[in-house]
Amino acid sequence: MVVAEDNPDHQRVIAEVVRRLGHEVVVAGDGREALRAVLDRRPDLLVADIDMPHLDGLELCRAVRDDQRVAATPVVLITAYLLPGDPRLAATGALAVIGKPFGVPELTAALRTHLDAVPTRAAEPDIVPSDPAFLEALLDCLEAGVAACDRHGRVVLVNQAMRMFTTDGVGDVPEAPDDHRFAILREDGTPLRTHERALSRALAGEHVKQAEVLAHDDSGRPRWFAVNATPVRDKDGTISGAVSAMHDVTTQHRTQQYQDCENQVLKVLADFQDASDAADRILCAIGETLGWPYLRLWLVDEITDLLRPAGCYTAPGECPLPTPVSFARGVGLAGRCWERAELIWVPDLHSPESPVLPTMVSESAFTAAGAVPVHGGDRVIGVMTFFTYARQEPDPALAVLLTGLAALIGTFLEQRRAEVLALHLAAATDEYISLVGHELRTPLTSIGAYVDLIAESPDDVLLGEVRELLDVVQRNNARLRDLVEKLLDLAALESGHARLVIEPVDLAEVVAGVIEAQTASTQHRRITVEAELPPELVVDGDGGRLRQVVDALLSNAIKFSRPDSTVTVSLDDEHGELAVLTIVDQGLGVAPSEQARLFRRLYRGGNARHTGIPGAGLGLALSRVVVERHRGSITLSSQEQAGTKVVVRLPRTQD
Repeated sequence: MVVAEDNPDHQRVIAEVVRRLGHEVVVAGDGREALRAVLDRRPDLLVADIDMPHLDGLELCRAVRDDQRVAATPVVLITAYLLPGDPRLAATGALAVIGKPFGVPELTAALRTHLDAVPTRAAEPDIVPSDPAFLEALLDCLEAGVAACDRHGRVVLVNQAMRMFTTDGVGDVPEAPDDHRFAILREDGTPLRTHERALSRALAGEHVKQAEVLAHDDSGRPRWFAVNATPVRDKDGTISGAVSAMHDVTTQHRTQQYQDCENQVLKVLADFQDASDAADRILCAIGETLGWPYLRLWLVDEITDLLRPAGCYTAPGECPLPTPVSFARGVGLAGRCWERAELIWVPDLHSPESPVLPTMVSESAFTAAGAVPVHGGDRVIGVMTFFTYARQEPDPALAVLLTGLAALIGTFLEQRRAEVLALHLAAATDEYISLVGHELRTPLTSIGAYVDLIAESPDDVLLGEVRELLDVVQRNNARLRDLVEKLLDLAALESGHARLVIEPVDLAEVVAGVIEAQTASTQHRRITVEAELPPELVVDGDGGRLRQVVDALLSNAIKFSRPDSTVTVSLDDEHGELAVLTIVDQGLGVAPSEQARLFRRLYRGGNARHTGIPGAGLGLALSRVVVERHRGSITLSSQEQAGTKVVVRLPRTQD
């Protein structure tokens, strides 16, 4: 009902009476507003005051009668302006005229009489809820998938969101048209059987609430859904069908999955931070929680300025991915990520724009990949790559997770490196002070003691009689001078004050020259040196310093070898990137507890100190510094009484 009344108090009274009679009411404050309400709402009754602004009650009635759409609208007029017998009121065709003042009982009785007399509308609405088109449009507007089946399990109603999951019947719920084949699975990934599906369970009388299922779309990407289903019963209580609703909870599931992944990585960092396989454990935690079958961690090798593998995860049952031993900056997925220092997504490995090496693509069944840089401070110290069978589009939430995990890995690696260096520095400092004292005091003791003996000799003693004493003084003086010179040289190299002259050096020629120079000492002890050298192997380096390294290493191998044994020297080119020098002897070997300290200044193993083998304990220390100044590495492995193996790796170029 529309009430047209400009007096607010009268509006409230009339509207309240109408509501008490059980009808809706629309209130208008003037005739123009009332006309708009009549045209918009098509009321069952119009109650209008005569005296109103814009359009009075008489003009409002004429406007209503002149519009064919609302001409039949019943009208009751209220007036304090015209008397009930006025002909102008009769011309409006109003059902009744109520004079002011009026009481609530009088108004209620009049309106009830006229509302009861209002004829029922013959016209039906254009759309009613039972209209199939109406229902279809309504259901297709829902984001949730909705389906219903009859008592025989045949799907009789399905909206657009559910259509990709259902076809002809309950038994076919997990199978859709050829362009959309979703496999509906339990949350753990195992297939659902027919009787376990929501509509089937509802047909059996069960009310299904928030059952989670897993599906994979056309690209193999996982999606999680929560399903509700309930049976439909007729008036006798017999099940006549079932209805089911399914809504996508992938976002919520992935949010929880990402949180679980971060928690697992933090747990590994807390529980296994000192483990040698900590990197593998971190990758395993990421792979298992995110469902990725293959991950690899690459770290920058500062010697060669290349990425080299430092950790790997391969899911159970998966074949290892064939990968190169290293990546240069800008080469392959890992190299590209290193160069850009940003997360890279590869949704399709077979795309022409894919940075993944073609050999890796052709030898694997993976569909997508990605790489995230690992930062240490303001520089990239590594790259983590991952491969999946499902197409992996850029995902902002996943990007935040991966960036955060890479930061955790970077912090962990830098922290562990700093802790190791601090421990080594503290131990080396104490040991160095002790060794310096020993190496200086030993010759000084000899010099002091023999000078005292000479000083206490009678004045008439001839020089020839103390010649042997003077020889001891001279020999220990030379030992002290050599020790000091080597210490100063080593300190200059370590501090960077000693400049290297970098130029092309034929390392094969250097090694051959050192072997020839050691011929006298090898022949004296009947030691055979077997050399496997290429005709030429050129590296960028300081020829004199590299000769020092080779000479020190070969001298040690010969000194610590037994008579009639063999020393093997080999020089190899590794992938055109490195020159690898390997020297192996069959000597005394070094105890495992001492091997980590052999490259410290003045340190000599117990086998050397207690067998009278000469030396100052500076050869390996000097070799280490020279090799590191060439951006190379030197490693030693040894077994007591079986021999020692030293390997030097030098980059071919110093660019």
